[in-house]
Amino acid sequence: MTDPLLVSVVVETITARYDALEGTLADTLGAALAAIEKQTWPRERIEILVVLDDEVAPETAAELRQRYPNVRFVRSEAANYFSAKNGGARAANGSIVVLLDGDCEPAPDWLETIVARFQPGVDVVAGRTRYAGSSLLARTFSVPDFANVLGDETGAASGFNLNNVAFRREVLLSHPLDARIPRNGGCYLLYNQLRTLGKVIVYEPRAWVAHGLDIKGLGFARKHFDRGYDSVCVYACDERNVLRGTPLVRKFGVLAIPPIVFRRLVQDWIKLVRERRQIGISLPAVSYFAVIAVMTRLIELAGAMFAFARK
Repeated sequence: MTDPLLVSVVVETITARYDALEGTLADTLGAALAAIEKQTWPRERIEILVVLDDEVAPETAAELRQRYPNVRFVRSEAANYFSAKNGGARAANGSIVVLLDGDCEPAPDWLETIVARFQPGVDVVAGRTRYAGSSLLARTFSVPDFANVLGDETGAASGFNLNNVAFRREVLLSHPLDARIPRNGGCYLLYNQLRTLGKVIVYEPRAWVAHGLDIKGLGFARKHFDRGYDSVCVYACDERNVLRGTPLVRKFGVLAIPPIVFRRLVQDWIKLVRERRQIGISLPAVSYFAVIAVMTRLIELAGAMFAFARK
């Protein structure tokens, strides 16, 4: 039976293992776990779960247990990002399950801010994520990577990132993430599935998380290529046709991909103009980010086309 006053924070280890630039798994998780311990939400009302799988070496798991004795370590059925999130939710004891990536560091009032938004009828609360630091790289790629999650005039969220989102536990258990998807797009699919079912998803920009800068070098290209590649699998997994592009992909195959990507690019441009203040960019910077949007969408297009070629 879940505790209505307990908040369960699920930290997966996929990102910390695959995306971290340096350090051991225990070191990489350190910032996230320390930030959870320092939350303004009462510590006794926080349950921290770290999800492991068979790809984590026994000696690594032993080091984690030794260094972080206040953490519950639970198992994932597979070494898959979405499977890890689902495994943490199943093991959670709290009525609210908050998902955080292992390479992210939340603000001190993160949990308190999220919990306050769970008014009656609210099912999901999406937070605000940006890359850590003030470098040009961090400021530039925070926009295409995370700024698609915004709020409208009613407070409803336009999406959510799985590195910073909270669910009522029963919602996530009833509608788990699709672990058939390799890595990217599961949040997009689940968001649309929940919206179709009438679930209330709100945006809380004050629930702030700093994401590790995992895009150095050609990391940004790899990330967006993988997003495009995995999008083909996302459409294949959309049995209920909740995504607008799914019928087109099923009917026209690879020929549907360029129009879908172009439509997303146009939406990016419109959002940059209309929502620039909410995104956090100035009017003169819109043209710069419009060019960045072209670059990232073209990389995603290449990834999707490559996925079809491999099929």
